[in-house]
Amino acid sequence: EPKFDFTAKGNFQPFSDYPTFLALAQAFEDTGVRAYKGQAANVKESDVVLTAALSIHSVEARHASMVRRLRTKKGLDTVKGWITNASIGTLPAATTAIYAGEDNITHAGVNVVNLTKLDAGAVSEAWDEPLNKDQVLGIASLFLAS
Repeated sequence: EPKFDFTAKGNFQPFSDYPTFLALAQAFEDTGVRAYKGQAANVKESDVVLTAALSIHSVEARHASMVRRLRTKKGLDTVKGWITNASIGTLPAATTAIYAGEDNITHAGVNVVNLTKLDAGAVSEAWDEPLNKDQVLGIASLFLAS
């Protein structure tokens, strides 16, 4: 069972600084959404596990949206309730890996911008891209206590 250090070895003060708490909450929730999506193919053989994972995925997505809206309401960012392109907004640079690949506009082999003539930013907002296990562990490693 992992032990977490939510200060990332003293780099953040989430328990005494509300804006930092919200920024980390957003980063964790967005990571969770992409992590669950990334593991869906690995659990698809079990209807029970897949159903549970997709239920958690949708809850994580709602949490992520709410945290983003809280940050915007508090004047801490101007982001929407969802990810646009690979933008980290005003989050720390350490969160870049969480949003890498979110600017994807091709799904099921189809360039959705070419198909719909919609703006690439709008198309990128329609899907969360999956993260694989190694990507998730790389992100989480910042917060794992040794």
